[in-house]
Amino acid sequence: MRTLLALGLVATVFGAYVVADDKKDPTTGKWVLESVTRDGKPNDALKGATREHADGKYTLTPAKDSKAAPTTGTYTLDTTKSPITIDIKPKGGTYDGKTLLGIAKLDGDTLTVAFAEPGKDRPTKFESAEGSGIVVAVHKKAK
Repeated sequence: MRTLLALGLVATVFGAYVVADDKKDPTTGKWVLESVTRDGKPNDALKGATREHADGKYTLTPAKDSKAAPTTGTYTLDTTKSPITIDIKPKGGTYDGKTLLGIAKLDGDTLTVAFAEPGKDRPTKFESAEGSGIVVAVHKKAK
């Protein structure tokens, strides 16, 4: 259950945002979750889930065959940093109201987000090593 909640939070890596330098939020839109790696191990529990971002809020809707619950929350981006930083605040679940520190990058139609469990330092790379408490989620822009 905790893994599903953490994955939901990975997918919930987005909510109330601040985009520095008057830049548009590059994560706005609909994304499909392609893969999740948590503590160095792949987890397909949310594969195919749809994530929607708008106005600093996110909604994660699991795929039809998933037993995971939908998730919502807020996020804050700082696009002046490299990589972009993201602070995620899920609503409900294990991490309700806690801030997950992360980083994000866009490469064409691919959005990759790495975030740490509460109390852990913000990741500095898009890697999830065993025992790290880091989750990496890869999304493709929905067509």
